[in-house]
Amino acid sequence: MRALLCGAVLLFAGAAAHAQQTAVPFDHAKHRKVFPVCTVCHAGTVTAGAPLWPDSTGCAACHDGVVQKRVVWQAPEAPRTNLDFDHVRHAGRANAKLVAAGKDVPRCADCHAAPGTADFGVNTAMVSRCFACHGLRVAHLAAPDTACRTCHVPLASAARLVLADVAGFPSPPSHADARFGFRDGHGALAAAGTQGCATCHAREFCLTCHASTPENRVIAALASDRRSLALAGRLPAPPSHRPRFADRHASVARAEPGSCAGCHVRADCLECHRPNAGSAATYHAAGFLSRHPAAAYARETSCSECHNPGQFCTSCHAKAGLVAREALRPGTYHDANPAFIAGHGRAARQNLETCVSCHVERDCLTCHSALGGRHFNPHGPGFDAARMKRKNPEVCTACHGTSIP
Repeated sequence: MRALLCGAVLLFAGAAAHAQQTAVPFDHAKHRKVFPVCTVCHAGTVTAGAPLWPDSTGCAACHDGVVQKRVVWQAPEAPRTNLDFDHVRHAGRANAKLVAAGKDVPRCADCHAAPGTADFGVNTAMVSRCFACHGLRVAHLAAPDTACRTCHVPLASAARLVLADVAGFPSPPSHADARFGFRDGHGALAAAGTQGCATCHAREFCLTCHASTPENRVIAALASDRRSLALAGRLPAPPSHRPRFADRHASVARAEPGSCAGCHVRADCLECHRPNAGSAATYHAAGFLSRHPAAAYARETSCSECHNPGQFCTSCHAKAGLVAREALRPGTYHDANPAFIAGHGRAARQNLETCVSCHVERDCLTCHSALGGRHFNPHGPGFDAARMKRKNPEVCTACHGTSIP
């Protein structure tokens, strides 16, 4: 019988629970003549549905103040754990496996006592014993990623864990390697599909770096659990970022923005650059103002993440006379391209946010309205009207009113 009295050792978050269990200690060795076998008190180790811990009223049979002094003992609360362990289920599998191999059925002490310990000299289960039975010859955290699921459930299934428990998860030695933060490190491990990463992480953890979750099947397969954000920042910085890389990262980012995007998203940049977005000349390269229209049109970056188009952009354009006096008429911002009206639909679909820095909805409705104007259809090729109507029919009312086709 594999009767583990408590699975709290094989936890990432079991220290607090273990401390609570030993706050009022029970001397097993002292009671060894009273209880010949462990299951007298711990019936839940062999009987499904039975309590794992004895009822405190049973102590009063001896500790009644006459035969023995009265004692106060209370069973510990169920530990907060991500351990996937059930005594009865585990005992059944272990017994069948060992009997088939011609080996002895294990005793409680095989898991709960160190070698050479006297009977009933038990303690919480030892991870080394678990690893020995499962054929793992390494330290706990050094176990291969494929082995995590042997003992642990994914983070999203460990409902009792609180944020502080997750924040206290120790990092495996493999995560300390500077190369682990790159694609050939944690990326290859996650792509292997073992789901070992899910033991500690969830989708939100990946989102702190990867903005392409819908297209990334590995990340999309992870369950959602915001508690995983407590582990943010655990990936080591690459060697190129040390020391004082923050003081010289601007030139690297301008020269090789693609390399930065492998790990970072624009929100990382905005933590420092947004507070002074209007005058942070160090963010853009020298002379950027003269070519920023092309950069904005081509969406080299998302201007609106730092700037408010309705205020920041318009205030400058208004001073320069670049404002919309009529809907796409001569004498406006688009003078540089006389035929702009013929291709403005594509530009609007590509980057509507630049249009709204000067234009309002009524400018579009001059031509694009099913209720008046010139009745030009603003929808491009492949437009799925039914999908848009299901998603947000209020958008349709701008042109169609309440009679949405």
